[in-house]
Amino acid sequence: MDVSLPPQAVEVEARQPFKLWIKFDDGVSGIVDLAEWSTRGVFTAWSDVAFFKTAHVRPYGAVAWGKDDALELDPTAMYLDLTGKSFEDLHPKPWPELAS
Repeated sequence: MDVSLPPQAVEVEARQPFKLWIKFDDGVSGIVDLAEWSTRGVFTAWSDVAFFKTAHVRPYGAVAWGKDDALELDPTAMYLDLTGKSFEDLHPKPWPELAS
């Protein structure tokens, strides 16, 4: 079975409040708006502009904030948003649907 990893983030830059420019290892890049998350739980930390600007890519492709990577996101949803693809497009089932 051929299992491929989803594209990984390779560059990120904080832009306007709650917006990130992100680039993936397959060349896809663009701006994602994280504003809808900014009022939820730990993501309220982004209200501190200096903290939001600490956005960086971890060695395994996750996007993180803070010196100690206090906040981290898997960038898959950002990739799907930029490309219009679905999760199933990235992770097709390796087997046919079972008949009931």
